[in-house]
Amino acid sequence: MNLYEKTDELWDLYTKDREKTGKLHRRKEPLPKDSFRLAVHVCIFNSENQLLIQQRQPFKKGWPNMWDVSVGGSAVAGDSSSQAAQREVFEELGIELDFSNERPFLTMNFSGGFDDFYLIEQDIDLSTLRLQKEEVRQVRWAYKEEVLKMQAQGIMIPYWFLDRLFDIRDSYDRQGERIHRIRTGFAGFSHLESWMSLGEIIKHDFPGMESVAAWHGYCDTVIRHMKQGTAIYAADGRMIVGILLFSKEESKIRCLAVHPEYRRQKIASKMLQLMKTKMQPGADIVVETFREDDKAGYAARSFYHALGFVPDRLDLYENYPVQRFVWKCRA
Repeated sequence: MNLYEKTDELWDLYTKDREKTGKLHRRKEPLPKDSFRLAVHVCIFNSENQLLIQQRQPFKKGWPNMWDVSVGGSAVAGDSSSQAAQREVFEELGIELDFSNERPFLTMNFSGGFDDFYLIEQDIDLSTLRLQKEEVRQVRWAYKEEVLKMQAQGIMIPYWFLDRLFDIRDSYDRQGERIHRIRTGFAGFSHLESWMSLGEIIKHDFPGMESVAAWHGYCDTVIRHMKQGTAIYAADGRMIVGILLFSKEESKIRCLAVHPEYRRQKIASKMLQLMKTKMQPGADIVVETFREDDKAGYAARSFYHALGFVPDRLDLYENYPVQRFVWKCRA
């Protein structure tokens, strides 16, 4: 018999609708029919989006020696979900986190009950932890790719949704509100499909882009710029929300657009700053857009005005009347 297992632990029993029955259950005994228990898991991420993982002790009855998420355990009699999470964190890691205002981010139903998952951000110095010898062998931080590799190697408990927890943590706050973590970079062929999807949304903001032929020509242009390293994207997760094509030789923007739902977040400015790293220092940047008397051009002209571009000479693009705008760069 494993002396470290808590065989005398008492649990509250629940109905399938998660209502307490008022009955208690001893851990070592089989669950009564149509009765369920409550479990909790806490996933602690740091500001680098690494997950704190623990290795279970080799003498544990379930998943011995396997790596697991930060903390996990059963709610004992009298525990609420958040109380159980706070207690388990303290017992297994020796740190006190306040869960009084925390709610589980998701609940997984399993055959014996309900499993609440909490997603917490906390930069923790591992040297300050006091590990529970009955449960935890060691801990470490791990990136998403490392964790998925460990699962593939069979040394990490195979939660089928573990990769999604990283994505959720990177996209939502503790209250479940969507947050946007925008990254920018130079686009390659792997970005083409998402790039063109955004293009379909914003193509009416560009002179001469209405025809099918012009659209196919634009796709060829995007591919050419990707090959030349002059295509910049901004992405929220896997979705491209900003695009920029430019010419180094002409110091000219060929295409600059941001998804309508992502405007006023300085995404265009971020892409312009990345573009500047490829330009001659101090070079003024030009772009062509609609003329002032063109009703289609109000949004585009306002967009460039807001970025600091100033109107310049009138011109034609594919026989369409346009106006040059100039961005006075500061080296």
